[in-house]
Amino acid sequence: MTTLDNPATTLAAELARLRREAGDPSFRKMAERSGRISHTTLHEAVRGTRFPSWETTREFAKACGADEEHWRRRWVELQSVPEPPEPDAADEVPAAEPDHHRRRPVAWAFAAVVVLILAAIAVFAVPASSPPVDTGARLPGDESVFVADVTVPDGTVLRPGQSVQKVWEIQNAGTVYWHNRYLQRMDLPAPPEGCQTPDRVPIGDTAPGEHVMISVTVRAQQAPGRCWIGWKMVDDKGVQFFATRRPVFLLVEIAP
Repeated sequence: MTTLDNPATTLAAELARLRREAGDPSFRKMAERSGRISHTTLHEAVRGTRFPSWETTREFAKACGADEEHWRRRWVELQSVPEPPEPDAADEVPAAEPDHHRRRPVAWAFAAVVVLILAAIAVFAVPASSPPVDTGARLPGDESVFVADVTVPDGTVLRPGQSVQKVWEIQNAGTVYWHNRYLQRMDLPAPPEGCQTPDRVPIGDTAPGEHVMISVTVRAQQAPGRCWIGWKMVDDKGVQFFATRRPVFLLVEIAP
């Protein structure tokens, strides 16, 4: 049985890749971010021994700052895929196969063609003017797109206590004018032993279609290791605009 044949191992591999992309946080740290699920359950999700529940998958994605709706769709897609049965000698097709057994592939092929035709009809039956459903934005028409790490790319090695200026470039890709917006750390209150930054930094007023540079001063932690900080866009009261979207983040290594 290959990984692609097994929904549990497929989802486990995809969740493990998501965790690596989020800076490889410890399972205990992810459990702290979630506040709803244990680190052992999160660890079990990437072992592939059994298909995780939606609650486990959701909290795993949230702890990595990922889009909850995307992972809900992926979980439903994989959850509906049956695991293939183990091969059994009793199921082997005898050499002298009856005629009605030989006709089965033709019947299955015909059924598959019918399903494809019906699916195509359903697609073209949707009106072209139907707008996409945005499940990630707090305001209708609001959209943010990450463009680039302008400074301090992921994996940059810093000395203990070194200060750097991190700059991200993002685009207002929607139809809503941005005013009084900020990037705010996800792990507030920030741990005293970690990298030090302001709790939030302002995002300048940005019209639809424009790009904006967002800068934050970072002081590296004293202990060697990895420093990952996720940031979300909020208003002046700290309410997120894109709660289910992946954060922009800082990822640096602190040299011994």
